[in-house]
Amino acid sequence: MKEYKIDLHIHTNVNPHAFSTLEENISAAAKKGMEVIAITNHGPALQDTPHWWHLVNIAILPEIIDGVRVVKGVEANILDTNGKLDINQRVYDHIELVLAGFHVVDEYGAIDDIEKNTTAILSLIKKQKADIIVHLGNPIFPVDYKRIVKIAKENKVALEVNNTSLGTITRVGSRKNCKTMLELAKEERCFIALGTDAHYSGHIGEFQRAIELLNEVDYPEELIINSSKEAFEEFLKLRQELRSKKVDS
Repeated sequence: MKEYKIDLHIHTNVNPHAFSTLEENISAAAKKGMEVIAITNHGPALQDTPHWWHLVNIAILPEIIDGVRVVKGVEANILDTNGKLDINQRVYDHIELVLAGFHVVDEYGAIDDIEKNTTAILSLIKKQKADIIVHLGNPIFPVDYKRIVKIAKENKVALEVNNTSLGTITRVGSRKNCKTMLELAKEERCFIALGTDAHYSGHIGEFQRAIELLNEVDYPEELIINSSKEAFEEFLKLRQELRSKKVDS
């Protein structure tokens, strides 16, 4: 089983439902030989998230800490069908990587409408406001994967295979949907990202369930942006160029 040394979805305990500090996460990543980690704390629409100043101030971190490339990111929340996210322009100006996905937040309202959810994702992708769309397999937010994969491919946005979603505690029932998404993404040759969604430092880099699913589908290695540091940095440069041109409110 291939080892992936890049984890693009990690939380620290500034989100109180996570359990490890920034330094604990970096230390754990260094001990595991990780090359790149992205710190992607939640945007402010969730109840247990920091003030947006925290998301801006992550820019003070060095690029390399203990030999690990530390990417300054955010996991933003989708707020409406127009692709609105819960981060402001100041955050965009200081952040390297924008993850975005559905969470149960008051502003979004009803979550079980497949057309509403699909429209929200398509709007977000077309506006180039996010680099990676996360945990799309969540069955409580039904979407049309075929339409989403096609537009993601056209706009060079990555879709995440979230290792946590493939377990038995969080977003239960995601595996079938993730496999469907991957099969369609393989046909379109869409970028895929791997994320552990680690809320505890010991889970960083633990991709076993995601890798099993990738192998099941025989997903092309060259389309997985975690496949090498070079592949990730190339994707990041591409996304920053596209996002800088199209970001709006």
